[in-house]
Amino acid sequence: MSNDSNDSNGSNTDPTLVERWLQDQQQWQRTLFTYLDSMMKNDEFLVHMGNAMRGSLLAGKPYPTAAAPQAPAEDPATADRLDKVLFAIHQLQGQMKDVLMTLDEIRGLRGASSPARSSRTKKAGARRSASGRARKTGKRRTRS
Repeated sequence: MSNDSNDSNGSNTDPTLVERWLQDQQQWQRTLFTYLDSMMKNDEFLVHMGNAMRGSLLAGKPYPTAAAPQAPAEDPATADRLDKVLFAIHQLQGQMKDVLMTLDEIRGLRGASSPARSSRTKKAGARRSASGRARKTGKRRTRS
């Protein structure tokens, strides 16, 4: 039975109460399905629904979560060796800083006490020091 159909006896063409109720139910179903289709694309909604469903199944129990990764048990010997290595590294780091500070001081004193030497003087000094090293090691110096 549809709204457009006319009875042969000329009765009223308005839908009956049951037909209107069915149309309203179909409209609500369409609205609900449209809404659910749009929500299925929303990640927050899906997470919320999953938590709600899981919570209803657990009936008051807390949500299960991933167990926190536990660190492997360390034996005291390994921990002691690690401490010694870290201490040695920190000592070397401090000594290296001392050496760098001393070099900076030497460079600062040298730069402040003597005027800048020409490149010829620097080359001659480099040749003399290379010759001295060659004599000490017994190797012959090559030209550079």
